[in-house]
Amino acid sequence: MDVLDVPRSTLWEAFNLVIAQWPAEVRPGAKSFHINGGCNMREYNEIHSRIEDWAEKSDFDGILDDIIGSVQHYVSSTIHDALRNLTVLRPSDLDFEAFASRFDSHPNYRVISG
Repeated sequence: MDVLDVPRSTLWEAFNLVIAQWPAEVRPGAKSFHINGGCNMREYNEIHSRIEDWAEKSDFDGILDDIIGSVQHYVSSTIHDALRNLTVLRPSDLDFEAFASRFDSHPNYRVISG
């Protein structure tokens, strides 16, 4: 598969679109930790499910449409990972630079200036 060059400005737009779908504060709800290191969080799962549906049904122009599902996945994974150790998280506090670096490590995407 070819690597898709994603302008930083488009990634920023996608990141903000996804963040806007989350409530101002996310609480994990009851946590169930698994032997393999996983963690199930009821309240998080309910919110994530709605946002995942939104991303699947959304129709954007160009590259934005190509990346919105992956951006949603990376944002949701970041929130999930953080909530393993927190009782509340504000998605607006997520670090875009750290997100962009993580996204750029995906084998199918390359973040470029612009």
